[in-house]
Amino acid sequence: MSKTIWLRVKLPEKDLSLLRSDFSSCELMTEPDDAIGTEQLQRIEGVFTEEVLPESLVQQMPRLKWLHVTRGGVNAYLTPSVKARPIQVTGSKGIHGTVFSEFALACILMLAKQLPDCIAAQREKRWQKLAPIEIEGKTLGIVGLGTAGSALARKAKTLGMRVLATKRTSTIKPEFVDQLATPEFLPQLLAESDFVVLLLASVPSTFNIIGENELRRMKPTAYLINLTGGRSIEETLLVRALNEGWIAGAVLDAFARQPLPTDSELWSLRNVIITPRIAGITSEKWPALLPIFRE
Repeated sequence: MSKTIWLRVKLPEKDLSLLRSDFSSCELMTEPDDAIGTEQLQRIEGVFTEEVLPESLVQQMPRLKWLHVTRGGVNAYLTPSVKARPIQVTGSKGIHGTVFSEFALACILMLAKQLPDCIAAQREKRWQKLAPIEIEGKTLGIVGLGTAGSALARKAKTLGMRVLATKRTSTIKPEFVDQLATPEFLPQLLAESDFVVLLLASVPSTFNIIGENELRRMKPTAYLINLTGGRSIEETLLVRALNEGWIAGAVLDAFARQPLPTDSELWSLRNVIITPRIAGITSEKWPALLPIFRE
């Protein structure tokens, strides 16, 4: 019997054609949310999605057995309706190292070379001499040495940085990391780092992992870069730390509330750069994602 799979992603036409050819026994649906009918929803057994499935849709899919997502972590997709049923949820772990590490490195270089200040001065037609710093010899702290963290550590070490990292479980230290330990090492990592990059899974154990004590341990000249752990720091606390000069600044791509509300004070802080959840996005994503989906 034919399986009905909903491709709730915008696939290139050539890739869609190949899927239809290679999986001819499956009915592959591509309708957007607002065009899919009740009868179609009731036939669906699998969904491939980038965005979280709304509860209302899950409840209209009684035959749903499989949910595959484009992200490495699946916690955000485990809504009450999904968890209440025997739905297999699979992710795309292990393919995002290049894109996240390149984005993190771009943030580090942007901050070190004071490019935000240059752009601000340009807008005001103000010729302002600045004092960029070299990242060679500086210390990078990576909180979460997974796929992305390892890729970043390797690149940073090549550029001459000292690399400290934490990982949830004890493991052999890679040669491109100077010190690696479990989360108990976090206070020392924060105190010694010039740049701290959070690459944490968005799971309850990482919520509010960076509190007041942790932020106060950081150097006043250090920068915080949060790319994945949207709930790892309480927003009001981070605003206070940035306003009071506990740290020099931050680049934020992950937030507890997304999109970041317009009334958030983070938008107006001069020492903050906000990016709209793009650290893990690439125009070349399908060659990496589709083999996992096919399997």
